[in-house]
Amino acid sequence: MKTSRRDVRDCPCFSGLRYAACCVPLHSGEREASTPEALMRSRYAAFALGLGEYLVRTLSADHPDRALDAATLVRNLSQARERQRFLGLRIDEARTDGDRGEVLFFARIFERGRDCSFTERSSFRREDGKWRYEAGEVERAA
Repeated sequence: MKTSRRDVRDCPCFSGLRYAACCVPLHSGEREASTPEALMRSRYAAFALGLGEYLVRTLSADHPDRALDAATLVRNLSQARERQRFLGLRIDEARTDGDRGEVLFFARIFERGRDCSFTERSSFRREDGKWRYEAGEVERAA
């Protein structure tokens, strides 16, 4: 079997695992995130890699972005990586209560040399057995 670049590099979610063992199965649709934290990490990695389709697919059914044109939303989300550098992710808190979850994280992001890092408290909801991103509230910007 030929080894591809994505099989050997570290996962952009900063889990410490290789991308192939961490977020690839989620991004490819092979499996779903098992926890809100896993979904949060996979979404951060998807932003870093420009995987707009995944980002849209993992939004909750009633997320406000669902009202936008899907193709335009995918394109815009995919292009984030062209203007931003995703340099670190730290999970500060993660909890689950039934079909609800919450993750507090710090994302280290730079855009054109400017620090755009932030801390966010994200909420997640399980829909049809799958964790989905519901909303996020920035608690502290850089």
